[in-house]
Amino acid sequence: MKRRCLNCMKEFGIPEGQEQNHFACPFCGYREGTPPKEITYLYPGTILQNRYIIGTTLGAGGFGITYKAWDTTLEMVVAIKEYYPAGMVQRVPGDPNLIVYGGRHQEEFYSNLERFLEEARKMAIFEKSKNIVHVENHFEANNTAYIVMEFLDGISVKEFMKQEGGKLDMETALEIAFAVSEALQEIHDASILHRDISPDNVFLCEGNKVKVLDFGAARLSDTEKEVTRSIILKPGFAPPEQYQTKSKQGPWTDIYALSAMLYYCITGVMPDESTNRKIEDTVVAPKELDPSIPDYISDTIMRGMAVNEALRFQNIGEFQKALLKEKKVVDDKTELKKRKRRRVFTIAAAVLLLAVGGFAAWRIYDSKDPVLNPATITVWVAYSGDEDADSAKQMMEDMSDMFQSDQAAVTVSVEAIPEEQYADRLEQAKADGTMPTVYQAEYASEEIQKSAASVKPVYNSMDNLSDYYFLKSYKKKLIEEKEVPLGFNIPVVYVRRSDTVDASSFELSRISDIQESQYYMDSAYADMLINTLGGSYHYENGLAMDNAAKELIQDVVKHTKSNIKLENSEKAMDGFANGTVSYYLASVRELQTFNKNVVGLYEMRPIQSNTLCGRFTDAYSISGSASKDEIAAARVWLRYMLEEGPQKTYHLVHRHAIPLQKDAYRVYVDNNSKLSLIDGYLDNLKFYPENEKKLETLTEDLWKQVVRKRTKTIDEWCEEQK
Repeated sequence: MKRRCLNCMKEFGIPEGQEQNHFACPFCGYREGTPPKEITYLYPGTILQNRYIIGTTLGAGGFGITYKAWDTTLEMVVAIKEYYPAGMVQRVPGDPNLIVYGGRHQEEFYSNLERFLEEARKMAIFEKSKNIVHVENHFEANNTAYIVMEFLDGISVKEFMKQEGGKLDMETALEIAFAVSEALQEIHDASILHRDISPDNVFLCEGNKVKVLDFGAARLSDTEKEVTRSIILKPGFAPPEQYQTKSKQGPWTDIYALSAMLYYCITGVMPDESTNRKIEDTVVAPKELDPSIPDYISDTIMRGMAVNEALRFQNIGEFQKALLKEKKVVDDKTELKKRKRRRVFTIAAAVLLLAVGGFAAWRIYDSKDPVLNPATITVWVAYSGDEDADSAKQMMEDMSDMFQSDQAAVTVSVEAIPEEQYADRLEQAKADGTMPTVYQAEYASEEIQKSAASVKPVYNSMDNLSDYYFLKSYKKKLIEEKEVPLGFNIPVVYVRRSDTVDASSFELSRISDIQESQYYMDSAYADMLINTLGGSYHYENGLAMDNAAKELIQDVVKHTKSNIKLENSEKAMDGFANGTVSYYLASVRELQTFNKNVVGLYEMRPIQSNTLCGRFTDAYSISGSASKDEIAAARVWLRYMLEEGPQKTYHLVHRHAIPLQKDAYRVYVDNNSKLSLIDGYLDNLKFYPENEKKLETLTEDLWKQVVRKRTKTIDEWCEEQK
């Protein structure tokens, strides 16, 4: 009679009539009946799904226990991972069923259980990959879930390093790193992150195969619970963003871990924990530990291990080219100095979110809404000359992905329209009866806005208005205007560096501060600038402009008349570049334009005033001609767009304006020193959402007639408006 060893899975013979006795395996020495190492583990011999016989334990982590097992159907050895989140469950020794703790643990357990299974489904797509462990099956049993994977006959990189004396030769280490990078490329292409690359999660198998495993549990590190996250992290290999709640992670997160693993393999030195490195970075370059390590390998590793995620390689392709010496790189510290010298405007949070796209690793939105009826909502998004239709459309689609995953019955269809055509397209759609469900209110006529659907339910469904700047104070007016803004804007002055002006400390409080120098006032933000610089310029059932505003405009006319470079923003930017324009009055929204055209030549400085005037921006409205279900879906979608995650995508990545959501705002401001001046505006900022579009239309005509063509004086123009 034969019996299978539950450790090595080989069969061995036992004497007849002694079936009830326990024997030691003649091949590996394992004695039958030996209890598991921990009482929480399944006992060897446990049968799952009438098919899999559980053997000894291969390993355990914060979210799971992995067993060696025998597949009686395919007659082969497999590995089975059991979902077992430490701290949330317990098990009576010998009983396979899990007991889930009550309260918040229960909700979290079942939420992550579904994510565990979802990860298994995603892993299954890599069945043909040569560098990723194959998933054979997944199922639920014993009040938990299991993932059945191919059994890897080999050794982990961690164990292999011990055998090799603590570190690996360069050739072997690079072969492993390239194999892991190929696996990560496949994983990232499928919009998945591993988030647990380390020497004990990379296996060296027979036939010189390298296999990446255990990224099913790592996917769960998205949880909000700090204690849960800390169990998964591998100190020394996890980048700083993995220690943060609500962090933004992408391919660069895995690149840090892979670079740290390569560092460890070739030096034998464990990199210091990334959180410590943020305080004081004592990690030295590999070439300093071993002079035989080539400079380009050392620099590639340090660049991949940059604490600042914006300095890392942003995708696996860049990392591979650097290791192959196809792309010249410098280490992280040198790169940072180089960027500072060139004063390149980089924002780490923006770079992080760019690669994430529809994959919501940083998901923050929790749906509080009822399940919606089937509906398709069309969204028209405007794009300027600096953008392109595809990127504008993709941005909105990416932001809507998580909304659609929560509201499966709703489809969001996006169309990108050039901003110069937007108003005409809306008018045509109004006439044709083909209005989009959601449109940008700033391009809509008064007639269109009159027939817009109410957005009051959007604001009423938000029980956290205190988490937003200004919405609580201006809720009533915004409801009256039937608009939901996604951001706000403030006036600033861009000061050109010169020998006569200290651009780093200049503050503008009145127009007389710069009257003797050439300046340009961007007409797109003239209403904010005039009101902020001491004038009064409003539309309340008619134009209201005081003498201070008129004098300010007259000064603008004088400057424009004396210098052709001040006729429009394009010429003014050229003048700023060559030094004939010293001050450019605009808004924070123009920061991208300045970085694109005159990077390193300017400082963005605040305007000091008791009458700071801001503007709500990117305001969306809902068509009143849409169906009941479409309007209901559009309202929920608009509320979703105000949540922290979408706010970060919309503003940090695409630089549309300043986020209204406070957490997104904080990240927006903290990630670039130039933006810190915005904090000084918050307490005194005033908005005039009512009749804002009318004032913008009048301002456009004012600049055309009075400032540029000068066919009328300011008094004549004002008289015509009465």
